[in-house]
Amino acid sequence: MERWIWKLAWLIAFVAAFIPPAWADADVMEPLLPFRYAYVGGTQAAVYSTPGDPDQMAPVRHYPPASVCVSVIDQVEVDGRVWYRIGEEEYVLASDVLLASPSTFRGVLVGQTYDPPFGFVVADALNVRASPGVIADVPPLTTLPRYTVVKVEGQRIADDGIWYQIGPGEYVHSAHVRVVTTTPRPSEVPPGEKWIAVNLAEQTLVAYEGERMVFATLVSTGLPWWQTPEGLFQIWFKLSAGKMSGGSMEYGNYYYLADVPWTMYFHGPYALHAAYWHDSLGHPRSRGCVNLSPRDARWLFDWALPSLTEGQQAMLSNEDNPGTWVYIHSTPASHILAGRSSNANATYHPLQPEDWLATET
Repeated sequence: MERWIWKLAWLIAFVAAFIPPAWADADVMEPLLPFRYAYVGGTQAAVYSTPGDPDQMAPVRHYPPASVCVSVIDQVEVDGRVWYRIGEEEYVLASDVLLASPSTFRGVLVGQTYDPPFGFVVADALNVRASPGVIADVPPLTTLPRYTVVKVEGQRIADDGIWYQIGPGEYVHSAHVRVVTTTPRPSEVPPGEKWIAVNLAEQTLVAYEGERMVFATLVSTGLPWWQTPEGLFQIWFKLSAGKMSGGSMEYGNYYYLADVPWTMYFHGPYALHAAYWHDSLGHPRSRGCVNLSPRDARWLFDWALPSLTEGQQAMLSNEDNPGTWVYIHSTPASHILAGRSSNANATYHPLQPEDWLATET
């Protein structure tokens, strides 16, 4: 009970103290997440009922390596050792876990600065060249850092693949750019309503109000063996923060993620949510859910339906407060830029309780 009181107080203070304009500047100080988080590294972490001398105490359990993230409620120092409190009578040594460094990336409001098609750079340093293709005696004009937004003016095919033109005499390899293009509104979505399009081929998410694109960002969807389902769905449950767990310790695929914030379930256990444990946006990374940066997840949670009233932590959609539509599809931007859009008709599901390789960067 004490933990839930702490969480409620934290969230109330969070909402009251930080109500930014529609899109605050990146340097405005605001908490990325409602908690501090830590993850178990390459060795297992023992959980104790109280801080003290580990040699004189028996752990209540062990967390396996590289599969558990916990929220840090408090920290104390005992006999020179720092301990993190992660629950009621639950403590881990700070030396047994690593504090998470969540992504600070945020998407863009469309129409204010950017109009499609545009793209996000997902390489750490992407070479810009004067013509498509890599030519040994023609050095790069410049390099673009990760998450730079570029205007995509067209595409050309070279021996090593597709290149996007981002300006006069400026080309970048398509393998390292995720492009935002316009997705036609599915016929089941009534005109004027909010809806979300997730493009698995591009690892992008776009929020729409009717035909108008209002927000676009990068996501991380399911890995090939845990694919994100395609189709047309609706958000059926919103949760400010909740645990996610699954898999099996016996088979080595167990995972436990504490207090995953700004979660919106759209198809059974599949959800849109913040990912505080990685910064691999633009690349598949999840077990089927749609991972967002903390800032983007918070923005989308506040924008999407069903609406939560002040102080509410969860909301199940209903006829009076329906969930926002979520359309999951896989359409390479190169098809659209070439005028060969291959969008198929979406399959409606009613309400219910790899990284790309290339030699050039």
